[in-house]
Amino acid sequence: MQGNALSRQGSAILISILLAKTALPKESIGWYEQLLYLGYVLTSFWVTGFMQALLSRFSKVETGQRAVFLTNVALIFGSIGAALTLGFWWGRHWLVPLLTGQADLPFLFPFLLFLWLNLATFLLENFYLLWDRPGELLWFAGLTYAAQIAAVVYPAWMGWGLGPAIWALAGLGGLRFLWLLIRLSHLGQWGWQREAVRRWLLSAWPLVLYAAVGTMSLAFDPWLVNYHFDGDPDIFAIFRYGARELPLAMALAAAFGTAMLPAVSANLQEALPVMRRKSLRLYHLLFPLTLALMLSSPYWFTWVFSAAFEDSIPVFNAFLLILVSRMLFPRTVLIALDANRAVFYFSLVELLLNVVLGFLLVVPFGLLGVAWATVIAYTIDKLLLCLYLYYRFGIAPAAYTPVGWWGSYTLLLIIGYVLTF
Repeated sequence: MQGNALSRQGSAILISILLAKTALPKESIGWYEQLLYLGYVLTSFWVTGFMQALLSRFSKVETGQRAVFLTNVALIFGSIGAALTLGFWWGRHWLVPLLTGQADLPFLFPFLLFLWLNLATFLLENFYLLWDRPGELLWFAGLTYAAQIAAVVYPAWMGWGLGPAIWALAGLGGLRFLWLLIRLSHLGQWGWQREAVRRWLLSAWPLVLYAAVGTMSLAFDPWLVNYHFDGDPDIFAIFRYGARELPLAMALAAAFGTAMLPAVSANLQEALPVMRRKSLRLYHLLFPLTLALMLSSPYWFTWVFSAAFEDSIPVFNAFLLILVSRMLFPRTVLIALDANRAVFYFSLVELLLNVVLGFLLVVPFGLLGVAWATVIAYTIDKLLLCLYLYYRFGIAPAAYTPVGWWGSYTLLLIIGYVLTF
């Protein structure tokens, strides 16, 4: 799962780097980033919620029902994706201005088609985890994300513009969808498991709400940039190129939490020490790497991307601080304990903090204020979840977190950030 997540995020970063080095104007790059932003808003919240519920509920489904159950999950996913895609296309004339500050976006139709077909990717990566086929997952990730890089970058390098790249993505989504059907024909089974589906959906809806709030929190930053700067695609591109966190952190942290969820759900007492031990490995990898990138960003950032994105460096350094909150995993434990409603309520607090701080800080500090607001809101949310897990279930942070290492690394990272001014 971590290899798959690294492939996904690595391909996105490599596409950004290569696009910045093509003849594609910054305005077109801004359009591409706007489309990605819309895709995140449309899919992230419900895909995340349903997948987390699937991973926590799968072990409770009877063995003989699991093949049918996964086929039912794929059918429901496809139906929801089709409804949202058609609904957004129908309401595009007011949804696009609302979310981006622009009257319209080029190549919206093929991108929406890609979003729907590409749902197969999220299904397959989680199905491979449940099918216990890690090797096949890695092959799938390597091949399809390499193809995604080629689909976007090759037309830009050839001077064909953004349109052929978006249509190529739609074609790649179709191939992934076809592969999902092929694998389900071998490992799935047609039928309908009403009770298993019902319990999955009941478990999923608080997580979907939580993920929706998280999506709104992440989507708020780009929206605020569009709102404050009148939808300027150049400024939006500068913000998006800076708002990236550590290239490895988000992928490894999300994959770690996802992969640990079935184990914590199955046996809490045995899984917590494993979670603590394995998270420390991430600390030793990600904190020093983040500090090194932060201190050296003025020397390599414009070389990796281009001089046109020099103003993204302060935003990038600020977003690196999100690692502090990424390396705390109370949410994984709470979901395993089926405390999904509490997770949702705390996410509302995070969103409220992000919105209030964003509006307060964007005026005096611009793009940097947007970044600071996000870092503060994320960190407070994770700390509150840790406190709730302790007072509600008696599970101290030290049971699943190497607290001493986390505190020491956090202090070093803050000192490093101060030195960048």
